[in-house]
Amino acid sequence: GRLGFSVALYMNPDILLIDEGMSAGDARFKEKAHAAMEEKLQSAKTVVMTSHQGGTIEKLCQRALWLEQGKIKMWGTPEEVINDYKEHVTTFRKEKRA
Repeated sequence: GRLGFSVALYMNPDILLIDEGMSAGDARFKEKAHAAMEEKLQSAKTVVMTSHQGGTIEKLCQRALWLEQGKIKMWGTPEEVINDYKEHVTTFRKEKRA
């Protein structure tokens, strides 16, 4: 986790793929990783990040893609996608209990 994330940032690729990269490590590492991501996003590089953390997506991303069982469920602003996702999860949980 931490080593792979650090190496990827150090290598400075044109496209950076991160799978929950900032969820590993202690608080100090998470803070450093978050700052490094913000710096990378300000550059001319492309960053693709997967996450279940809505706050991170809203803060760092310009666009969001919701995938469900390998199919695109929604594409839009982080706020739009996260709100619809939360509504979907809430409805699903209510239907499952009934």
